[in-house]
Amino acid sequence: MRFSFTNIRWIALAAAIGAVGIAVSATTHSFAGTSEEALHRAKILSQKGDWNGAILEFEKALQEKPDDAVAQANLGVALSRVDRHREALLSFQKALEMGYDNANFRYFRGLSLAKLSFLEEAAQEIEIALQKDSRMVHADYDLGLIYHQLGWDEKARNQVAKLYKRNYKLAQQLHDQVPLDYKISSVDQGGTLTGRVNLVGLVPKARAFHLIHAPNIEFCSRMSDGKGHRILYDFTVSKKGGLQDTVIAIQGIKKGKSFPRKMQTLELKRCHANKYVIGIKNGENILIENTDPIKHEIATYEIYGAHRNQTSNKSVLPVNSQVRSAFIKPGAPEFILKCNLHPFLQTRGYIVDNPYFAISNAEGNFNIENIPPGTYDVTAWHPFVPTQSGTITIESGKSAQLNFTFKGEDARRKLYHDDTEGYRFNTWFDSKETFYGDIRKDDPVEVLQHFDNSERYIGDLKPF
Repeated sequence: MRFSFTNIRWIALAAAIGAVGIAVSATTHSFAGTSEEALHRAKILSQKGDWNGAILEFEKALQEKPDDAVAQANLGVALSRVDRHREALLSFQKALEMGYDNANFRYFRGLSLAKLSFLEEAAQEIEIALQKDSRMVHADYDLGLIYHQLGWDEKARNQVAKLYKRNYKLAQQLHDQVPLDYKISSVDQGGTLTGRVNLVGLVPKARAFHLIHAPNIEFCSRMSDGKGHRILYDFTVSKKGGLQDTVIAIQGIKKGKSFPRKMQTLELKRCHANKYVIGIKNGENILIENTDPIKHEIATYEIYGAHRNQTSNKSVLPVNSQVRSAFIKPGAPEFILKCNLHPFLQTRGYIVDNPYFAISNAEGNFNIENIPPGTYDVTAWHPFVPTQSGTITIESGKSAQLNFTFKGEDARRKLYHDDTEGYRFNTWFDSKETFYGDIRKDDPVEVLQHFDNSERYIGDLKPF
């Protein structure tokens, strides 16, 4: 794959270095009239994108004053713009020998080297440019591309992390071009991991959201407890204590089966997402299908440590679909997709770096197949309890088992409104009139949710 960058960026960057170079020359050199006029014409032609014309004017200026390092450097930029990179490098070298040197100059020199496939030399030049001026985000981006073409993907991924702090879009573009540290290969006689996720002790209560706090109450109440509340089941626990919606991910697998080719889909229906928990790789796209006749303001968030940052916010129009990216800070473990208008509509994701993961079902059971033989760490992640880990050895063609047990007392989230009885907004919502006195025309409840506010214990951990 050859190094490439957009024409728009070439025009903008080349015009910039041309203007800066000529401005510097005017203060450091005293030109003869012809040379100064030629440089002025060259600057105007560069800004217009007439690079061939600019080359002729720079050459005229150098005929009058052959030791003008700035004109020589700008000639190199113009030559590189019309893909005369070998000649450009000669001009760059002459300028360098004359003592001309700055960050932009080194950057352009590196781009020409990359165009001629001198990738290691190009990387060195752009590294020098960044040492001179660390604010050059496009140089960081191009350096990441060069690292990738050299096969130095770990360095390229480090460039993604560096760019993320400064330019989200460039970081995402680079991330999309640098592969995960995972390779697809055939798996002979792979093993299987099965298990169960349990919860013991006090079962955390569901969260109750008063629909009066969100718009579109008439429509969103089609899924509710019938009294004006949407119930969000963060902890879905079976009668036997099986915990649903836990991501079990095997860590450290560097090669094996491919990720699913089909894009993950989230269906929004009755102001509700059909998946509460997903496993997803960083940068993966998600298809959001809004079947509701109302719009949703879908925002994405990253969570790392105590930090929670919104990474995007965009409306999904009624009865429409949209593709969104799960690109977040490299190394951040959690991803949230949520409606900022209807906060009870949310999906939480755990970032995975290989396709060997599963989500526990209604009984807490999970199954992961076709695993390359080896010994691995396994992570069990639920959004609202501390992550657990275990170690398992997978043998060729055999099945291994690993169970996880969480304690309800370790739950870490706000309940919002955990007691719906007698809440003062109930009477307003149950009224046959709207706030403005019109006749209420609410849709009937289609999905009647049950809010159990009683305490429920599983196992022998009930306190005395």
